[in-house]
Amino acid sequence: MYSDAPSERDHMTTSSDARREAEVALALALDESPHITHPATRVAVHAFVDALAGEGLMPEAVVIALKDLLLRNPSMHRFEPETRVELRTALISECITHYFGGQTLEEVPPPPTRPKLKIIRGGFDGRNSADQTPDGRA
Repeated sequence: MYSDAPSERDHMTTSSDARREAEVALALALDESPHITHPATRVAVHAFVDALAGEGLMPEAVVIALKDLLLRNPSMHRFEPETRVELRTALISECITHYFGGQTLEEVPPPPTRPKLKIIRGGFDGRNSADQTPDGRA
């Protein structure tokens, strides 16, 4: 039987089985306790981060996916807005810390920089292009 009714599966933002399983596990852990100090919640956040990082997602994308899951999770709405913000902040901080392997953002080395290119003005013969006529003669 086909139904046009939306389902919970329609709201899942995943394509991989590991990611789907991690989302479900995290949702269940949040139902139990959304505090990051709760062992099941911490393990579920780590598994969620690992699944998304395993797909090659950058840290920003992982954080966005976690925020989206937290906003959609009905168990988070049982708390007052102020408490919800505190819980969400702690969960996101743990997500970021785990993504970077326990390093804080200050400890993560900056990405390699490219050497600056030297801007050369004028022609290849060393003369300034302002000294030349439009047809290239001096």
